[in-house]
Amino acid sequence: MIPRAPLRLALALDRQWHGAPSREVCGRLELSRVGGDLQLRALLRQAGTPRVPTAPPGTRVEGLWNFDVVECFLAGSGGRYLEIEIGASAHFLLLAFHARRLRAHSWPDLRLPTSHGRTPDGAWWAALRVPGALLPSGLRAANACAIAAGRFLAYHPLPGPIPDFHQPSRWPAARLAER
Repeated sequence: MIPRAPLRLALALDRQWHGAPSREVCGRLELSRVGGDLQLRALLRQAGTPRVPTAPPGTRVEGLWNFDVVECFLAGSGGRYLEIEIGASAHFLLLAFHARRLRAHSWPDLRLPTSHGRTPDGAWWAALRVPGALLPSGLRAANACAIAAGRFLAYHPLPGPIPDFHQPSRWPAARLAER
């Protein structure tokens, strides 16, 4: 359950996409409800400097998955789902899908409140707030994933011979807190 703030649901990103432990990269994604909105905070520890786009920090970047990023997937009713990507400098990308990999919306002019920084031990963190109107109705499942330093991580492991985060039928159950 995704609780109301100040409580948070923390999804650990300490395993590779297929379930083996990750020693090179690890982190977490925290989710909470703020009013009708969804607050996300990603934290990732990785060797070296994170790969970030040249766009100004806190802006929408198409193809953000080509950089170091934490991703949140939220599945709703009717096969619809939302992908939320957050990069080290609070770059973001939201993509809505009608069905697996069938894009419905991408909100090219979207602006969201964001923040980002570094922890004392060198990990990067980034946060953003997604309006409730953009969340899929009938939330039923969620997963967190990351791409960083050439590694592919997932909170809940996903089957297949190559990393494929778009498997809504495999994501663990989730729902939004009512109160």
